Amino acid sequence: MFSEYPITKIIKELKKSNLLPAIVFRSSRRQCDEDVKNLFKSQRLHLSEAEQEKLKSIVNETIERLNLNEDIIKSYSQYEMLIKTGAGAHHAGQLLLWRLVLEELMTKSVLRVMIATGTVAAGVDFPARSVVITAHSKRGSEGFHTLTSSELQQMSGRAGRRGKDKVGFCLSAPSQFCDARVIKKISESPPEPLVSVYFAAPSTVLNVLKYRSVEEMRYTVSKSLAAFFDEKKSKPIFEQAKKMKEELPEDRDSKKYKNALRDQKKKLKAAERLKLKQEKELNKTLNALKELNHVTEHGTLTEKGTWAAQLCTNLVLELAEAIDKELFTDLQDEELLSLVASIAGDSYREYLQSKKNPVKQKLFIEMQSYVDIVRKSYQSKNEVKVLPDAALTVLTWFETGDWLEFSNELKLSGLSQGDASRLISQTADHLNQIKRLEEHFPELAKQADRIRFQLLKSPISDQYYQ
Repeated sequence: MFSEYPITKIIKELKKSNLLPAIVFRSSRRQCDEDVKNLFKSQRLHLSEAEQEKLKSIVNETIERLNLNEDIIKSYSQYEMLIKTGAGAHHAGQLLLWRLVLEELMTKSVLRVMIATGTVAAGVDFPARSVVITAHSKRGSEGFHTLTSSELQQMSGRAGRRGKDKVGFCLSAPSQFCDARVIKKISESPPEPLVSVYFAAPSTVLNVLKYRSVEEMRYTVSKSLAAFFDEKKSKPIFEQAKKMKEELPEDRDSKKYKNALRDQKKKLKAAERLKLKQEKELNKTLNALKELNHVTEHGTLTEKGTWAAQLCTNLVLELAEAIDKELFTDLQDEELLSLVASIAGDSYREYLQSKKNPVKQKLFIEMQSYVDIVRKSYQSKNEVKVLPDAALTVLTWFETGDWLEFSNELKLSGLSQGDASRLISQTADHLNQIKRLEEHFPELAKQADRIRFQLLKSPISDQYYQ
């Protein structure tokens, strides 16, 4: 059995059975890219000259219709592979413009195969005649986990094109990572229950307090879906605690009674904590906002809280501290951009390290001090870190202005274009939030808007990142 089912064999078998076009799901970006390279190396699987010319023509039409940057598309590392094989790799590490082209080609049924990670299953609505699942697990934030019923349904649901196919085919490619028995079991499982993703984020609380009192907000939170589920989960634990109390030994002086009473109290406290979880989260956020001078002891917004509420971002507290302490005052454009970009990146990713960062290190140290102040007051789920390498990545794009030149820098550092473009767009979004502070910080807002405009050059633009 193959440790990883070869893409060349998959395409041969699908072609033989007239099951193309297909979407092949892989569990990593690397696998997707390697598959395209392997198809390119196999000349027997290349398209005919006529098919290649037709594909080129449709790519040109797509570029013109969507007003895409032709030079970027045609200089892309996988462009020649796409034209020769009719196959494309689609994952978050790819530039968004490239993914747009692939999606358009797949929608028109001119791609033979799209090799993709789960991003296609969850976020893009286009079908194929066949879907091939090559692993019964996928990578998540906490490592690999077996596919859920919903994830499998998202993948298999891409099989079958309305108006073109009478039936769609979902196949599994057997390997040590893809057990058809496991996939069959998942397919027969009921869908996962509905869950709430609400939590009392600082930005949410600040915006609600503009129009509601703390007590009104407490009432709203108590009636939320999250609170409903917490109470539902706590009921059987309360019942267990009640039963444990009824079964306590009669001899209250015995060690057995004391141990049983201790366990019963633990169970009761666990039930109470779960039932009051949302109220506790709200109190945690409110206490942090009070400590950071966004909210008064009476639960009303301070002047700082009033303007900070306009920062609709998960970095509201960090940005507000830097603005309030005047770190962003009288900075050069490159310095302001670098400080915002340094907290916009993901701490688990690597960014440009190919040259020395021109921004003074003391600015990053001061930015870190404000991040630490926020962390001490508010322990968030997503820990913010100051990343000078992320700042250098965005600053390099800001100063270069030419994606082809910038992509060469990325290639030398092994950084994917998709990760870089995502970081740049995230930085631009945070700058857009600062721009909203025109009434309280007009010069800063104007500067943030100017920098953002310079960042959003093709292929990073509002047209594609809305």
